[in-house]
Amino acid sequence: MRKVIIVVDMINDFVTGKFGSGRAQSIVPNIASLLEKARQKAIPIIYLVDTHSSSDPELEIWGEHAMKGSDGAEIIPGLKPKEGDVVLKKSWYSGFVDTKLPELLKELGVDTIIFTGVSTDICVQNNVSFAYFSGYKTVVPMDCTASIDEKSYELSLKYMKNIYGTEITTSDEVL
Repeated sequence: MRKVIIVVDMINDFVTGKFGSGRAQSIVPNIASLLEKARQKAIPIIYLVDTHSSSDPELEIWGEHAMKGSDGAEIIPGLKPKEGDVVLKKSWYSGFVDTKLPELLKELGVDTIIFTGVSTDICVQNNVSFAYFSGYKTVVPMDCTASIDEKSYELSLKYMKNIYGTEITTSDEVL
């Protein structure tokens, strides 16, 4: 089994900025610890970073956020990528759309994707769905994901487990 960890949208606007929350901030230590364990085991790490231009359709729904070149679109200081990590910018909820992610996963020979980050009920769930439809096993350590509200978070975890067969686990058990 070849695993990869994907860190979804752990950027300033989604952790401490416009859409930030205490929930998002609370998962940072868990993700940081998981990433260090992954690096020790040579498990690849890919960051998906929401990055928008003024013409992106998503802005009609959410307003300006994570604008290209802004501080809001930067990965938070506590989770900065290290040498060997891959950073992919995305302009849709899923990094499987209009990025090199599908090709990269094939190059790496991945069969299992571990998803961390925010927001569980939007970008994480949409990435899980694309991964499932692409034939990957999906895993979500629940202490490494967050949504703005608890109800949406819980419904999303249940949905991913029941519809995509996602393994819902913890950061201590995932590796």
